[in-house]
Amino acid sequence: MRRNDEQKHEIGIDPDDLNLVMEVWIRDVSFFDIQKAAQEMFNISKDGEMSLNLEGYYKYAFTNWVVRTNPSLSTQELMKLKGYVGEQISALLPSPNELGEMMSGGFTKGGNK
Repeated sequence: MRRNDEQKHEIGIDPDDLNLVMEVWIRDVSFFDIQKAAQEMFNISKDGEMSLNLEGYYKYAFTNWVVRTNPSLSTQELMKLKGYVGEQISALLPSPNELGEMMSGGFTKGGNK
Protein backbone atom coordinates (compact mmCIF):
# COMPACT_ATOMS: atom_id res chain seq x y z
CA MET A 1 0.00 0.00 0.00
CA ARG A 2 2.79 2.44 0.87
CA ARG A 3 5.81 2.81 -1.37
CA ASN A 4 9.02 3.60 0.43
CA ASP A 5 11.45 0.97 -0.73
CA GLU A 6 14.83 1.71 -2.24
CA GLN A 7 16.43 -0.28 -5.03
CA LYS A 8 20.20 -0.51 -5.38
CA HIS A 9 21.67 -0.42 -8.90
CA GLU A 10 25.19 -0.62 -10.29
CA ILE A 11 25.99 1.57 -13.27
CA GLY A 12 29.11 2.04 -15.34
CA ILE A 13 30.92 5.35 -15.09
CA ASP A 14 33.29 4.96 -18.04
CA PRO A 15 32.21 3.52 -21.40
CA ASP A 16 35.82 2.51 -22.08
CA ASP A 17 36.25 0.61 -18.78
CA LEU A 18 33.22 -1.47 -17.81
CA ASN A 19 34.90 -2.40 -14.52
CA LEU A 20 34.47 1.16 -13.21
CA VAL A 21 31.05 1.28 -11.55
CA MET A 22 29.12 3.24 -8.98
CA GLU A 23 26.15 2.25 -6.87
CA VAL A 24 22.92 4.23 -7.02
CA TRP A 25 19.90 3.80 -4.75
CA ILE A 26 16.55 4.87 -6.24
CA ARG A 27 13.49 5.11 -4.04
CA ASP A 28 10.03 4.10 -5.12
CA VAL A 29 7.94 6.87 -6.60
CA SER A 30 4.71 7.81 -4.81
CA PHE A 31 1.51 9.25 -6.22
CA PHE A 32 2.39 12.69 -4.87
CA ASP A 33 5.92 12.45 -6.28
CA ILE A 34 4.36 12.19 -9.72
CA GLN A 35 2.22 15.27 -9.12
CA LYS A 36 5.23 17.29 -7.94
CA ALA A 37 7.40 16.08 -10.83
CA ALA A 38 4.66 17.08 -13.29
CA GLN A 39 4.65 20.60 -11.86
CA GLU A 40 8.36 20.80 -12.65
CA MET A 41 7.97 19.30 -16.12
CA PHE A 42 5.09 21.41 -17.43
CA ASN A 43 5.24 25.19 -17.54
CA ILE A 44 2.03 27.10 -18.15
CA SER A 45 2.42 30.73 -19.17
CA LYS A 46 0.05 33.54 -18.19
CA ASP A 47 -1.68 33.24 -21.56
CA GLY A 48 -2.32 29.53 -21.01
CA GLU A 49 0.40 28.16 -23.29
CA MET A 50 2.01 24.99 -22.01
CA SER A 51 5.65 24.09 -22.57
CA LEU A 52 7.75 21.10 -21.61
CA ASN A 53 10.65 21.55 -19.18
CA LEU A 54 12.68 18.33 -19.24
CA GLU A 55 15.51 19.91 -17.26
CA GLY A 56 13.06 20.74 -14.45
CA TYR A 57 11.73 17.18 -14.47
CA TYR A 58 15.15 15.55 -14.32
CA LYS A 59 16.41 17.95 -11.64
CA TYR A 60 13.40 16.99 -9.55
CA ALA A 61 13.88 13.28 -10.23
CA PHE A 62 17.62 13.26 -9.49
CA THR A 63 17.28 15.28 -6.29
CA ASN A 64 14.23 13.46 -4.90
CA TRP A 65 14.41 9.87 -6.13
CA VAL A 66 18.16 9.22 -6.08
CA VAL A 67 18.55 8.74 -2.34
CA ARG A 68 22.26 7.93 -2.18
CA THR A 69 25.26 6.90 -4.22
CA ASN A 70 28.55 5.13 -3.66
CA PRO A 71 30.84 6.97 -3.99
CA SER A 72 28.76 9.52 -2.13
CA LEU A 73 27.70 12.51 -4.27
CA SER A 74 26.04 15.72 -3.15
CA THR A 75 23.02 17.12 -4.94
CA GLN A 76 25.28 19.66 -6.64
CA GLU A 77 27.61 16.88 -7.81
CA LEU A 78 24.64 14.90 -9.18
CA MET A 79 23.72 17.94 -11.27
CA LYS A 80 27.22 18.03 -12.81
CA LEU A 81 27.61 14.37 -13.82
CA LYS A 82 29.04 13.50 -17.21
CA GLY A 83 26.42 12.72 -19.83
CA TYR A 84 27.26 9.02 -19.86
CA VAL A 85 26.62 8.62 -16.13
CA GLY A 86 23.56 10.88 -16.13
CA GLU A 87 21.99 8.88 -18.96
CA GLN A 88 22.39 5.66 -17.02
CA ILE A 89 20.84 7.12 -13.88
CA SER A 90 17.97 8.63 -15.87
CA ALA A 91 17.28 5.16 -17.34
CA LEU A 92 16.59 3.95 -13.78
CA LEU A 93 13.97 6.68 -13.23
CA PRO A 94 10.50 6.99 -14.74
CA SER A 95 10.78 8.65 -18.15
CA PRO A 96 8.72 11.75 -18.94
CA ASN A 97 6.43 9.50 -21.03
CA GLU A 98 5.96 7.16 -18.07
CA LEU A 99 5.19 10.17 -15.90
CA GLY A 100 2.40 11.11 -18.29
CA GLU A 101 1.02 7.56 -18.16
CA MET A 102 1.14 7.57 -14.36
CA MET A 103 -0.70 10.88 -14.26
CA SER A 104 -3.50 9.37 -16.32
CA GLY A 105 -3.97 6.35 -14.08
CA GLY A 106 -0.89 4.31 -14.94
CA PHE A 107 -0.32 3.41 -11.29
CA THR A 108 -2.98 0.75 -11.72
CA LYS A 109 -1.18 -0.93 -14.61
CA GLY A 110 1.03 -3.89 -13.83
CA GLY A 111 4.78 -3.55 -13.97
CA ASN A 112 5.10 0.07 -12.88
CA LYS A 113 8.20 0.99 -10.91
